[in-house]
Amino acid sequence: MLLVTVAVLALVGAGCSSSSGDNVGTTGTPGTTTTGSTGSTGSGSGCTEANAVDLSGDQPFTVTIENFAYDPSCFKASAASTITIENKDSVTHTFSIDGTQVDATINGLETFNGESPGLAPGSYDFYCKLHPTMTGTVIVV
Repeated sequence: MLLVTVAVLALVGAGCSSSSGDNVGTTGTPGTTTTGSTGSTGSGSGCTEANAVDLSGDQPFTVTIENFAYDPSCFKASAASTITIENKDSVTHTFSIDGTQVDATINGLETFNGESPGLAPGSYDFYCKLHPTMTGTVIVV
C-alpha cells in the first residue's frame, strides 16, 4: 500500500493504475525546498510549520484533489498517521515525493487509503507526476 501515513505524508505511479498496487516507502530524505502553497489553495508562497494546516492530530488525515489542486497543499502531519487522498477530478493524479517511495496513483473519482511510510521529521515537497503544476508541501512532525 502506499500512503503517506503522514510522512508522506509528509506524507499522499505515473500511469493509470489502481491504488491497491501503489507503494510508499519507509524511508526518505526531507525535501530541500518548500514551494507548496500556504493554506488550502493556490501556490507560490513558502510552506512553514507556522502557516501549515495542522492535520497532525487527525487519524487518518485527508487530502483532497479537486480542480487540479491539492487541498490542503501546505500541511503538517504526524509521521505515524495514515492518509486518505480523495480525487474529485475525473482524471488520474499522483501524490509523489522525490527521493522516497511515496508515489501513489489515484484514478479519477477514486479514493486512496495508505499507511505511514515512516518518513523522518522534516519538510517534503509533493507533486503530481502527470500535472507538474500541482504541488504542495507536507511537514512531518
